[in-house]
Amino acid sequence: MTRLADDLRLKDLARSGELKPTVILIGATILLAAHRHFGAPMFWGVHAPFSGGIADPLVMFLSAFVLLGLIPLAIVIWGFHEKAREYGLRLGDWRLGLRITAILFPLICILLLLPAAGNQEMRLFYPMAPAFTGSASGFAMLEIPRILLFYTAWEFFFRGFLLFGLRPIIGDWMAICVQVVPSTLWHIGLPSSELFAAIAGGLLFGVMALRTRSIIWPFLLHALIGIGLDLIIILSR
Repeated sequence: MTRLADDLRLKDLARSGELKPTVILIGATILLAAHRHFGAPMFWGVHAPFSGGIADPLVMFLSAFVLLGLIPLAIVIWGFHEKAREYGLRLGDWRLGLRITAILFPLICILLLLPAAGNQEMRLFYPMAPAFTGSASGFAMLEIPRILLFYTAWEFFFRGFLLFGLRPIIGDWMAICVQVVPSTLWHIGLPSSELFAAIAGGLLFGVMALRTRSIIWPFLLHALIGIGLDLIIILSR
């Protein structure tokens, strides 16, 4: 065991420069697994009396905010002693970000969301808590927490913590590819078309984050896509 530890340079982990990527990768694995398990409706259906209806997605959103947002942010600030803006929490190239969003969102609506809204598998899954989305107030009760809690945490976790955290160490394209893997695997169990679209989405949002030097613009586009799909499905019923 001692020989193995010496070979792996465990004693010199901090001095070797491998401590930070180790914390990011292992920490991300633990946090994502915790969210996928404890944030799942199946878990709360067994362990909580409030499960069902709009409570399920709200618990998923809140657990994401804590596990994928607040804890990685705390690691960055108090663990790495770095600024959040270095992980994409800044406006960046906002003109480019707005242009990309304005161009891509209509194209995605036409080419992807409209066909997806007619897919029975997608219609059975979205919107979450469909009984609450029959009115404007119910729709807002679902989508506002989704934006403020889920999408903010999601983009900081994958495009901030993972992408911006790893890019100085492994390079831009490798960092993009690394964050695509867990973000895609998280979608297992969701509609199959969404699962495979997550690969392209992870690449797109990663490139967008690096190009604009900000996670705000992939967050905006991602949120528009998710809410847009729900709205199209509701209006087509």
